[in-house]
Amino acid sequence: MIYRALGSDKFFILVLCLLVFQAVWLVFTAVYPLPFDEYAHVGAIQLYAKQWSWIVTWQPFSSGLIGDLTREPSFLYRWLMSFPFRLFDSFLSFNQTVVALRLINVAMVAGGTWLFRKLLREWDLSKRIIHIVLLAFVMTPIVPFLAAHINYDNMMFLLTPITLMYATRLIKGNGRLIQNAAMLVLTGTIAVLVKQTFLPIMGIITLYIVVVVAWRNRGKYSAVLTKSWRETPKNFVFYLVIIGLICVSVMATERYGRNIVRYGALAPPCEIVQPREFCSQFGPWYRNKIINVKNRPASPPYGNPFSFSQYWLTRMTRGYFAIFQHTPTKAVSAREPYGPIVIRPLLPLPVNFAVIIAVLGAVAVIWQRRKIWRNWYLRFSLVLVMGFIIVQWGYNYRSYQRMWKAEAIQARYTFPLMILMFLLLAWSVNQLIKNRQAKAYLAIAMIVFYVWGGGIAGWLIRADDSWRWQNQTVQTVNHTVQNVLKFTVIH
Repeated sequence: MIYRALGSDKFFILVLCLLVFQAVWLVFTAVYPLPFDEYAHVGAIQLYAKQWSWIVTWQPFSSGLIGDLTREPSFLYRWLMSFPFRLFDSFLSFNQTVVALRLINVAMVAGGTWLFRKLLREWDLSKRIIHIVLLAFVMTPIVPFLAAHINYDNMMFLLTPITLMYATRLIKGNGRLIQNAAMLVLTGTIAVLVKQTFLPIMGIITLYIVVVVAWRNRGKYSAVLTKSWRETPKNFVFYLVIIGLICVSVMATERYGRNIVRYGALAPPCEIVQPREFCSQFGPWYRNKIINVKNRPASPPYGNPFSFSQYWLTRMTRGYFAIFQHTPTKAVSAREPYGPIVIRPLLPLPVNFAVIIAVLGAVAVIWQRRKIWRNWYLRFSLVLVMGFIIVQWGYNYRSYQRMWKAEAIQARYTFPLMILMFLLLAWSVNQLIKNRQAKAYLAIAMIVFYVWGGGIAGWLIRADDSWRWQNQTVQTVNHTVQNVLKFTVIH
């Protein structure tokens, strides 16, 4: 019965409702700002709302808290969100506007989840595997938590399955080759302008597609391109895509191109663009340039790359389950105007179950590596996931070597690829276990140990009154839910 239910469309609707319910609950519960840089995004949105252009030529000194915007390559989300902000701000209070913008972000993640399901169905994967993967995804605490934020990760997540969909069609064959390539470039470039961390993802996708298409059409490139161009309908959509490509090319050139030419970097350090006094207000800059320089240890704490990798893997794993929030205090520093971020203990069952399944899944992936490699789409997923993880590890290790302190080890950087990570693990385990009853028992164990107690349950259990909106109804309802969860969830 359970095995059959997992493959139904109603089960997917339930999964989607679980995501939306949890994220919306946090939208109306969690006090502003949520810890993933929400205040920085809102501050930037407010500045963009004072102009129509995406180009910021000057910032007031008081805006140093959110960092430099004049040469920031990840600008598109903030600029686009400034338009609904203008609308809401004209008739709502600030807190109400925050709630409205958060709801837009919830819709982005829900839409991205729906699109990922559509993508995986195009890959001819079974609904059961897809639904198990999506259930694990929406009940991983970082997912509904991040979905409730005003944060550019959510728009990047929405764009990821769209980009992968056009990549998939290029992998499948030469049908609509030029159209699919144009849409891949368009959506991928938009995602890169939303957040710079999509650059390595787009680079891996592009390299993979170029190799696949070039190998498939070796010796006949000209004929294939000519035929595709002739078959491309020159209609309204075609010209709309051309206009879109021109627009994103102009934006990318203005931001990334100019940064490289003038500053020699995709994202120039704040102090190159702005006065140091301005930059010193920005927490990450002050941490890296001042605190870490003054407090650099006499020797590297993790020694060699292997020791660092152990620490990195632990930090990344815990990052998916972390419970934290800005906690207002009487002593507020200039760089933490909303109070320091306080981290609370993780709930034991979901994280321990995740570690067990991750180890089992990793073994299964290695065991099933030949089957994965023979499947075009699973191979694509493996290359993309492993490639990005290597890039992120390399970036973190390079920073560690410079400062002898590990910074910016963020699980949320893998947010757009989490579903593909889970897919590789789940598909491999499914191939390894042949007995249907054993699979049903594993699904039940997932619901008992991961779903119940996963999602936002940990945040609700660990939260105190300062983490919630200062509204009596919000506090009363959440106290009741908190008491129920403390009674029914191991914490």
